[in-house]
Amino acid sequence: MTAARRLGAQLALAALCAASLPAQWGAIATGTAPAPRAGALLAHDPLGNRTLMFGGNWTNEFWSYAGGNWTQLNPPVLPGPRARADMATDPLLGTVLLYGGDDSGSQFATDETWSWDGNAWQLLQPAATPGGLARHALAFDQQRQVFVLFGGRNNSWLQNQGFDQTWEFANGNWQLMSPQLSPPPRRDLAMSWHPGLSKVMLFGGIDNTGAASDQTWAYDGAGWVQMHTTGVRPPARTGARMVPVLGRNLCVLVGGRDPVTQQIFNDTWEHDGVNWTPVAGVYAGMYPARDGFGLAHDTVRNRLVCFGGQIANGSLRNDTWEYGAQFQPFGFGCPGSAGVPALLAGAPATLGSITGASITNVPAASPFALMAVGLSRTQWSFGSLPMLLDAFGMPGCRTYTSADLLTAVPSVGGTATWSFGVPLQPNLVGVAFFLQGVVLDPGLNALGLSTTNAAVLVLGN
Repeated sequence: MTAARRLGAQLALAALCAASLPAQWGAIATGTAPAPRAGALLAHDPLGNRTLMFGGNWTNEFWSYAGGNWTQLNPPVLPGPRARADMATDPLLGTVLLYGGDDSGSQFATDETWSWDGNAWQLLQPAATPGGLARHALAFDQQRQVFVLFGGRNNSWLQNQGFDQTWEFANGNWQLMSPQLSPPPRRDLAMSWHPGLSKVMLFGGIDNTGAASDQTWAYDGAGWVQMHTTGVRPPARTGARMVPVLGRNLCVLVGGRDPVTQQIFNDTWEHDGVNWTPVAGVYAGMYPARDGFGLAHDTVRNRLVCFGGQIANGSLRNDTWEYGAQFQPFGFGCPGSAGVPALLAGAPATLGSITGASITNVPAASPFALMAVGLSRTQWSFGSLPMLLDAFGMPGCRTYTSADLLTAVPSVGGTATWSFGVPLQPNLVGVAFFLQGVVLDPGLNALGLSTTNAAVLVLGN
């Protein structure tokens, strides 16, 4: 059996042994980041191939995220500061719509409708409007090519106010719809386009008695239909975020809070059009748990992007997370004769693709390096991980992976490049394994070896 086949067999076995579908959240190391905040709105800008962020912390700051970096944008016109608005993208025309939100100078929510065309914000002047809403939900119906708005409240002084109106926005105007059936009034709900259903779907929210909902509803333009899930479903919650994953024909629901206990849910759920599936494992959430984060689907990279939020002790965050295939470096390499060898990311580990990693600072005289691939970062044949290798004749070096498989990787010009064909098997989504490079360096120590840092490689779509 070849090394690639053995590795594929190990990965398949790991996937089959998993109790439930693993997730793929990973923290992204960015350069300059926006200040910590909660309540920011994220939406993908397909014309600029970037994720946009508006507001948070009652500001009107405007940022873009692309290539792993955040950049503050300063267009000549911006919507005013606000909170609890919502924003959605029309991926067909590339426009982003922003509606409503609380105005700090008034008890009533703003009635403004703004549009971003990839270059500038414009305050629209529709003939009819929802009348000013906050804590509502907004999504774009890709089947009928209209924006759909549901729920929310108008008066911040009325603690349990909530609406059950459905509005649609198209061709520059809002229209109040008259669906045959509607969900009960609610606010702080999660709503998105569901590519598997070709409908807009909503989940949860809080009703006019202050109780959270665990209901799932779908809307096709004629009416709302409650979807009665027979299996497991997310616990009732408020303030969750939900976005579509177009490449997989499903929706992903993330986080939220129990309004009674104030517990923050650090979970991820996927809905395939019929059932909810909880995703599990160490990559199923973002750490520390938070609510009030912004979430968007990057349709070009087919990844979810999350920013910021507020954790249980009230502190604000400014970290960036992505949901998809991951390469997460950790640990440290030990010095060799050509410098400290490093393990660097290659192409993303998506199903059906060729992924890889590079081992740098390999001595010129070494014709190859070794890639250690393991299914554990906590235990290996000689005990707990990580482990110092002084007793093995490699002082100052550490091993971070169980090294279930060692593969020789040819070195050219001081760099050894490892590659692996990821099987096109859906049950491998979220499976993680652990890489570390081993560099041949004769005379360096008793074993003539040095090691790189390690990395977690998480398979994804």
